[in-house]
Amino acid sequence: MKILKSIFFLLFVLVHISSAQKKNSVYVELGGNAVFYSFNYDRIIQLSEKLKIAPRVGLMYLPLSDIKSNKTYGDFNIPLELNLLYAKNSESKNFGEFGVGLNLISMKNGYTIGPADEVVRNNSKLARVTTFRAGFRHQKPQGGLMYRIGLLVPILQDEFSEKRVGDDIFYRLYGGLSLGWTF
Repeated sequence: MKILKSIFFLLFVLVHISSAQKKNSVYVELGGNAVFYSFNYDRIIQLSEKLKIAPRVGLMYLPLSDIKSNKTYGDFNIPLELNLLYAKNSESKNFGEFGVGLNLISMKNGYTIGPADEVVRNNSKLARVTTFRAGFRHQKPQGGLMYRIGLLVPILQDEFSEKRVGDDIFYRLYGGLSLGWTF
């Protein structure tokens, strides 16, 4: 929980520092950090003529279950990411995008049985998976339509995640395609 609080505090500080720049983006990402889809918000912060950073937060809600075993695995995924954008100059609309992300994934960690032998509560826990992103981003300086495409590589997972889903996620590359609006 300390990690989550620290990340949100860092995102708040970065957004506050960059309040004069007004480069917000909202978008849907198919694939990517949340694997299926996510709704996202990020804010561009100019560092230099060629470099910008974009802290991002997203949300995916999709109850996952295995029909054969009747097990429910989780309900939501919160992708947090810090991306570095590189362009030829400050007026460019095309960027190389590189970043590191932390996915907080709700996973079931058991259940509680009620007096009539029914499941009264599923216990959930957040699993953490860290990813690296490399990709391309198109976003005009004056705002409007934006899109991005990226390749993600899982680089680290916590013990709970490894116990629940195994480590086979580390032998895969994940693609992500985003489409949204900058204002």
